[in-house]
Amino acid sequence: MQILITNIEMDAYNGTTLYVKDLALGLVRRGVSVEVFTLRLGKVSREIADAGVVVTTKLGELSKPDLIHGHQNIVTRLALNKFKLTPCISWIHDRLSPLDIPLFHKNIVQYAAVDYNCAERYIQDYSISSADIKVVYNWVNLERFEKKKIWSATLNTALVFSNYANNHNYLKLIKQACEIKGVNLQVIGKGVGKERPKPEQLIGGFDLVFGKAKAAMESMAVGCAVIVCDFTGLAGMVKPQNFEHYRKYNFGMKLMTRPTTVETLCEELDKFSTRDSQIVCDRIREDASLEKSIDLLINLYQDAILRHKRGLRNKYSETLKHTLLIWKKTIRIWLSIWTELNYPKIYKALKG
Repeated sequence: MQILITNIEMDAYNGTTLYVKDLALGLVRRGVSVEVFTLRLGKVSREIADAGVVVTTKLGELSKPDLIHGHQNIVTRLALNKFKLTPCISWIHDRLSPLDIPLFHKNIVQYAAVDYNCAERYIQDYSISSADIKVVYNWVNLERFEKKKIWSATLNTALVFSNYANNHNYLKLIKQACEIKGVNLQVIGKGVGKERPKPEQLIGGFDLVFGKAKAAMESMAVGCAVIVCDFTGLAGMVKPQNFEHYRKYNFGMKLMTRPTTVETLCEELDKFSTRDSQIVCDRIREDASLEKSIDLLINLYQDAILRHKRGLRNKYSETLKHTLLIWKKTIRIWLSIWTELNYPKIYKALKG
């Protein structure tokens, strides 16, 4: 089986680039041939290429795939236009991103989402039937994020693990709350200029992590207590009692409905429990392993390929109105990448 994965960029360490890395390398371990099409190469693409996977910005360098695993409409459309007879599974990873406005191409035989918040985008915003949507939850690479061996009985150290946190938003509130509670705080992420390509090497040294989505899951898998929050708002401490509900929504945006204040953060810090952290750790490691997810995806790919061979085509038709909507919402992204690739000096000057 030959799979083509699309992702608009493969440079920054973020949710979709690391998803693609885990997925590509996981499929290769199972004997599946994988290539990646992107518009921007970089750090993550080099890590994948070092493992022998083709990652390219040139459609002409790609082999004909059996299926397109399509992230983000810009690059998915380019791949569908190149490989006109190839079936596609189209994914939503983000409830709001214009890049995740779904396409209605005839060869999209399956719509998929990483949680029920993203599935609701298909249903509520674009009138796609729930019967045509598969939810395949996000995962944790358990070989990377090993379970910690030493557990603290009290809350002493905490980490903000986010690309969005900076000193102009909710981070300053977390700092104040941790100071009140006597918790030693550190921060990693793009927002503070401290990207860490191997966060698994340091997360285990903390008792608690502030994060969301994949970062939250990886921290749970190590054994840290986790408070789900970001600039959107506050969800709360992940506990055995709310684990299933939080998992349904990827420990993400849909849950963060409370205001982030020093008072609400202190309330959540007071919920720290080593025993609860151990239970949540065991649960996420059982439910969210990368290898289980690869099994599900391979089955999904095989089913989509078979249904396409039997004549299944997308029942949702592309309209001019919808096509123009995607162009309107993504044109600035297109122009930014086009300028970066063709006029790098101008791009750097504009970025300041």
